[in-house]
Amino acid sequence: MKLIINKKTYSFKFGTKFVREIDARLPLEQEGIKFGFGLSAKVIPELQGTNVNTLSTVLLLGNLTEEDQVSQDILDDYIDSVEDIEGLFDEVMKELAESNAGKLAMRNLRESLKKAKN
Repeated sequence: MKLIINKKTYSFKFGTKFVREIDARLPLEQEGIKFGFGLSAKVIPELQGTNVNTLSTVLLLGNLTEEDQVSQDILDDYIDSVEDIEGLFDEVMKELAESNAGKLAMRNLRESLKKAKN
């Protein structure tokens, strides 16, 4: 995924290294034990709930492995000023759903939501 921010193109990749960073920084914690389910238990539901803090964090971590690094401040300013914030959330969710690292988590979450509705 690529975004043009301040006339500069930044790349974002939601692969295994991204998931590793998510799990390290945003683990699921139960009874003092940390589990590596940050993507499926925290990030995806928060993105679906349009949490801009999570969006900024996801973009920052998705950019960590790329050549041109973007700062949290630049991302925050971009999110504050982007004209189609809903489209940005949709694009990130689409990229997560299409990546090998995010595909299964997205599918499992959708299936869990379907079961919960029935």
